[in-house]
Amino acid sequence: MNEFKIENISEEQYNHYFQKWLYQYGGASDYVSLKHYIENYNNDVEGDVDIYSTSLCPCIICIKESQDE
Repeated sequence: MNEFKIENISEEQYNHYFQKWLYQYGGASDYVSLKHYIENYNNDVEGDVDIYSTSLCPCIICIKESQDE
């Protein structure tokens, strides 16, 4: 089985996962850890982490990207 590893994602992807997690869980790592969130992230449900759009994600990175356009 090919296990997902956080070490295999880029810093940019990590930062976007972090902002999505922060928005969704408010940083409550006792509820869902960032590592668990990243490892169980579903692109089909939560949107591709490589796409920055407020229609997919209301995190601060996506908001900034939409303002810069």
